[in-house]
Amino acid sequence: MNSKLKTGFTLVELLVVISIIGVLAGILLPNLLGMRERARDTRAKASLGQLRNALRLFYNDYQSYPQSDVNSAILGCGPVATPETSACTSSFMTAGGDGVTYMKDLPDEFSYTQTDSGQDYTLYTILENASDQEIDESAAHCGISSPVTGAYYACE
Repeated sequence: MNSKLKTGFTLVELLVVISIIGVLAGILLPNLLGMRERARDTRAKASLGQLRNALRLFYNDYQSYPQSDVNSAILGCGPVATPETSACTSSFMTAGGDGVTYMKDLPDEFSYTQTDSGQDYTLYTILENASDQEIDESAAHCGISSPVTGAYYACE
């Protein structure tokens, strides 16, 4: 009686396991890479929502939204009497003893334009995922006829 013990795996077994791992990696990897992109887009949308709230607080104080400069920055960080004299860079607050902080940290990338003589505004940021469904919905909601590619809009 010949009693040989088989140890190890055959070549076919190893190839099957490697191919299964390859298929699973091929399915999961694109989803994992897209998750970071979607997370950054969600954070950008939330920051734009917070900026909308800050703009509304400014409107409540001055009965007009802040002006915008040629670089699409918010002009609302000057002295309390005339806040439109200075561009807001990292935060949105009026200066002086009675200054009001509307938003401590402005979003990294956004574009702001005052419209309708201060009674409205257009605000947008570019999302990484250009196929996000909310991009088209936001442009339609704000009445943007020719939106910037990949831009998520917020308006009054």
